[in-house]
Order: sequence, then structure tokens, then C-alpha cells
Amino acid sequence: MNDGTKISYALNQIIAPKSSLIDLINLAKSIGVSAIEIRNDIPVNLIEENRPESIKTLSESNCIRILTVNALQKFNLWNEERLNELVELCKFSSVAGVEAIVLVPLNDGSVTDDIDQRELLGNSLKEIVKVLSDFDLLGYVEPLGFETSSVRKKSMVVDEIKKLKTSRLKIVHDTFHHFLAGEKDFFPSMTGLVHISGVSSEFSNIELNDNHRYLINETDMLGNINQINYFLQSDYKGFFSFEPFAKDLAKNDNLSNVIERNINYIEEQLSRTNKGRMI
Repeated sequence: MNDGTKISYALNQIIAPKSSLIDLINLAKSIGVSAIEIRNDIPVNLIEENRPESIKTLSESNCIRILTVNALQKFNLWNEERLNELVELCKFSSVAGVEAIVLVPLNDGSVTDDIDQRELLGNSLKEIVKVLSDFDLLGYVEPLGFETSSVRKKSMVVDEIKKLKTSRLKIVHDTFHHFLAGEKDFFPSMTGLVHISGVSSEFSNIELNDNHRYLINETDMLGNINQINYFLQSDYKGFFSFEPFAKDLAKNDNLSNVIERNINYIEEQLSRTNKGRMI
């Protein structure tokens, strides 16, 4: 990262899961963040609670981009139900001004064979592209690093996207799932969004889950600073979206200050990292 590099941050709704849309927008604006992600998989479902026209008006009037709706679950278990779910999400998103749909794979341990995983992935993405094209939207595939996930590695997704020769699909690079999957490869030109969250080294000897995901600090064992820096040194031009699931963080009465301090910490560490490389 050179001194002129500006990092584009976003807030995933999970950082303030009980917030209304206007509260989430105001939280983003309070810390100078220009983009958010909304979710349909938590109790405060901003899709169910708001008309798409209202979402677009509110976000545009506050100069806030809505990067994604999170998510189409079990996207690679393609059937009529999944098709209908995707169509409804796309209808909503196209009116609400949402840019992309996050695609999350089946995660119940039922599909572990590599050949089966690739077949399900390829077949579903081929159908998903047709729907996305109809609504002029993007799809961001998010591999989950859990051992129970039917899509763990970004490399598998990249292979299938390349076969389809489509610009409708990108991947989500999630620093937590990158670590869990033990994956070393980065695909900046194929990445539509980066999710960031930290996990303390105090949890190094236990099986990790989403509840361990906090902000990024000196105890982080995921290597977030190096992961973020890799993208900043590459041709990636997208957002870095905070996606910490830890429940105690969401309860913090000074959340905006906490996030702002975390942004300062990240940028201080990135600056130190790159100054060290210049010596």
C-alpha cells in the first residue's frame, strides 16, 4: 500500500444486527463508510421490513451504496425452490438498487466428495447466471471454510466460473473462511468483495465458528493484515466489508467509535507493514 491508497470499507448488517435500515445507514455515515450489505438470514430482515423503492430512496439520498443482499442459501442445491428464491431476491434487489446477491453453499456435511461438489457447483452456477442476466445483477459466490461445507475452496469456484465465461459471477474472499479452508491462493481479479473479521489467538485450540469473529486487533490469528495488504497490492478495486458475528460487539453502546478505532488500527498496521518492506 502506498501513501495515496484509500481503502474502501463497508459494513455488513451483522455488525449491528438489530438496527433498522436508517440506523445502519447512519452508522456507516458516522464513520465515513459509503457502503453497506443487508441480510435476509437474521431476525431484523431488512428485505421483509422495507419496500424496495424505500430502500433505494433512503440509500441514494444518503449517498450509501448497497453492495449485496446476503444471501441465497444452499445455492448449489439447485431445484425449483432455489430458482424461485433467487428470482424473488433479484426482483427485490433490482428495484432496491442492490448490486449483487451473495451465494452461500450447502453447509451440512452431506456433500464431501470433490466430484459431487464440482458437479453441483457447476450445474447451479450455469442456471444462476441466466437469472442474474435477466435482472442485470451480479452474483458473489462465498466459499465457507467449515469442514461441513460443500464448497470450501475459492479455487474450485474460480474454475467453474471460468468454464462459464461469464462476467456475472465473482467470488467473496472472506478472511475467516480463507483461514479455515487452509487456502493459500488469492484471486483478486475474480473477487467482487472481501469480508473481514478477526479471531483472537485465545481460540487457537478450539473448533472455530462464526461467533468467534470479532474486529481485527493485535491478537488476530487469521492474518487479516497480510490478507488485506495482498489485495491492496493487487488489481482489486472493491470494498473491504466488516463482517464480525460476535454478539457482544453488537451490544456495544459506542459501536461507531469501536469501528472507527479498528479502521485506524488496520491502517496503522498496513502502513507499518509496507514501510518495513521499503527499508
